[in-house]
Amino acid sequence: MGPGRFHYSSNVKDNRALDICYDLLLPFEESILGGKREISISRHETCGACHGSGAKSSNSITECTQCRGQGRSMKSQRTPFGIVSQISSCLNCDGSGKIITEHCPSCDGSGKVQVERSIQVDIPGGIEDGSAIRITGGGSVDKQRGVSGDLYIFVCVEEKQGIHREGLDLCSDVTIDCTDAILGTTVKVETIEGLRDLYIPPGTQPGEKLKIVQLGARDIKRPNHRGDHNFVIKVKIPKNISDQARSLVEDLAALKGTRGISVPGDDQGNLRNRSHHSSAGKKSSFWGSVRNLFRGEEGDQRFASISAQPVIPRWTYQRGVHRAAPLLEGCFMITTFIFLICRTGKFRFRLKGDDRTSKAEDGE
Repeated sequence: MGPGRFHYSSNVKDNRALDICYDLLLPFEESILGGKREISISRHETCGACHGSGAKSSNSITECTQCRGQGRSMKSQRTPFGIVSQISSCLNCDGSGKIITEHCPSCDGSGKVQVERSIQVDIPGGIEDGSAIRITGGGSVDKQRGVSGDLYIFVCVEEKQGIHREGLDLCSDVTIDCTDAILGTTVKVETIEGLRDLYIPPGTQPGEKLKIVQLGARDIKRPNHRGDHNFVIKVKIPKNISDQARSLVEDLAALKGTRGISVPGDDQGNLRNRSHHSSAGKKSSFWGSVRNLFRGEEGDQRFASISAQPVIPRWTYQRGVHRAAPLLEGCFMITTFIFLICRTGKFRFRLKGDDRTSKAEDGE
């Protein structure tokens, strides 16, 4: 039997006095997935021994002498405006028109008995805390009038440790180690359908959300639609580590630097850093001198800008040092320099030839 408690409705209007309210406590998983639950309720029904009359037998029922079986009495009085009559229920027979001389031993003359009934309830998947389920005709029964009340089941959902609901989605926290956040891993997580594998990709950030689709709550209006289960990643940072672990973390921090940045205590890295800046300085100073050599007041108009980027093959030595790259860069720079000098000489020679031709034409 399902845990819960019931009580009768206090509203006596129409047939709602026969309604019953029942409080049902549901586990979290059952509220999400749904199912069937058998509950036991106590309700009033018409007494089967007296059929609701309240008398031991038919001979125990007599006609009320005050209302003569009508169930009501009328009082008349004379007023200055005439005779006024007032009709009310008979107090002797409570408006029934009959007097019971011997009550039914089963119901003590009330005509109804309280019985225990088992009712199977369909719990819809995705029902929320505080929702109500109405079962028509599940309340108390009055056979004399041929009516019955309804059963209202108010649902109270238990909380589940580690999982809470947000709409149709479920949410949980997953704590992993910092190394697992960097390298990635697969962990076992708890869901409403048991343990599942959750893949955590490399480089997962703290607070990032990962989800397993179709493991949330069902939609009552659309049973085929279902939410997801979201997992918020929390990274655990150790407060105390061993000397060996600290050394490994320091090595990892050294590898995070960009290429060419020296690592403290690494003479070879410092050497590579200095050589990189010296070669860059020589290259920029060389091209700057070339531009200053041929740029005059009309330098921007006389010469078109030339931009070229040498393609240097990645020929490497065993230790990764480029040996062919400096030689190729030097050859390319010298070739470009000679080419520009030749072009400049031809240009000046052509200007002188044009001047001589113009002077000869003027002499003629």
